[in-house]
Amino acid sequence: MVDLPYKKLGVECDGKQIILKMKSKDVEESIKMNFESAALLKILMEQSAVIAEKINKDFKKDKIKVYHIHDVGTVFGIDGRVSIGVLPADENRIASILVGFHKDDKHISVVVKPKKIALLSVIITKIISENLKLD
Repeated sequence: MVDLPYKKLGVECDGKQIILKMKSKDVEESIKMNFESAALLKILMEQSAVIAEKINKDFKKDKIKVYHIHDVGTVFGIDGRVSIGVLPADENRIASILVGFHKDDKHISVVVKPKKIALLSVIITKIISENLKLD
């Protein structure tokens, strides 16, 4: 999904679980989630994209500068947690989303543009809807 030269972020389905995977040059980590947790993560991702776009608009149009990371939230998975935050915009870069994996005492993160995080959110929705069987 996100394929930067130094980091990758992706999602896949394994039965009744969503698996989020992140890989950097020397670290690879994954977090498993049930569909309910993945649905909450999807909502937080969408919210982060909206917040980032508003920060970008305010900075470009009115020169309003945000100086702190906006913490959107954390979702607890089966074997770890995923945190979402919005990094502020400045003269050199747009506001972007920080996605962090926290598992045991290990942490790995990637910075993603708002449009990519919105696309990842849609992919999670599609995976959940295709694999959700109502009994």
